[in-house]
Amino acid sequence: MQRRGLLAWPALLPGIAHAQSAGLQLIVPYPPGGGNDIGARALAPLLERELGMPVVVLNRAGAASQIGMTQIARALPDGRTIGYGLWPQTTTLYLDPARQAQFTRASFTPLALHVTDPGAIVVRADSPWRSLADLVAASRARPDDVRMSDNGRFGHEHMASIALQRMAGLRFNQVHYQGAGPAIAALLGGQTEVAIFAIGTVRAQTEQGAMRALAILSDSESPHLPGIPTAAAQGFAITAGSARGFVAPAGLPPAIFQSLSAALERAIAAPEHAERMRQLAIPITYRNAEGFARYWEAEEQALTPLMAELLRPGAAD
Repeated sequence: MQRRGLLAWPALLPGIAHAQSAGLQLIVPYPPGGGNDIGARALAPLLERELGMPVVVLNRAGAASQIGMTQIARALPDGRTIGYGLWPQTTTLYLDPARQAQFTRASFTPLALHVTDPGAIVVRADSPWRSLADLVAASRARPDDVRMSDNGRFGHEHMASIALQRMAGLRFNQVHYQGAGPAIAALLGGQTEVAIFAIGTVRAQTEQGAMRALAILSDSESPHLPGIPTAAAQGFAITAGSARGFVAPAGLPPAIFQSLSAALERAIAAPEHAERMRQLAIPITYRNAEGFARYWEAEEQALTPLMAELLRPGAAD
């Protein structure tokens, strides 16, 4: 079973021996320490087992994942480079004309949707705010002053912040970072006062007492942050989260596509992976390549008019 994923490759890759020694590059377009990095590294050893070759995780952070996603899109479609992206961030990058992204949905081959991690609104543990109502009241008293951090402009965290500002009639001083790692450091260091992160990204900090969650951004409370009410239960019906999945460059040969997508399916379904993700508080929501492609297309259709609205001057920070 370990080498089933390689059976179709030698005919397509004359240098398969070199490919095996060089390994598969798994590009994470974010810094170490965030949810994307954690999810990719949790699966890499199992994917390595399924493919029978080394899997090397490479962090290529910058420009809210645009640098790394561009590198994935430009890679040779030979099965030796894949990426672990974040949605809706990937979609909003190319829907924003100002970013001049050198890729679109057509630049990639979807392989597998891995997880969907709900968001949470969090503050530092010593913050005076203990509920969403406290945050809203403080923000109304200090318009444009409360510093809200996110992992990148137009990511799910920023979109959720925009939704809260619209519903509550307030404005944050929105601060954008290049990934969860720097945004977490900013919150813990006092450079920002509140943030939105995926639950899996900050579960450890909340358990260790460094952060306190004010609200869960899903339809129900999370078993990983027990006792924290949803935003909807506190009067603001906001749901948001990060979907993370595996992609390859467009033009991947069918046999290599089948090998990679099947290896990912087996790795994600492995019992030890399910246990590891349970420990990390990241829910597996696997969709195969076809299901991932449909998800992405539907997301793009929904985001296109919203992005046009948000990109009007003064509409969003």
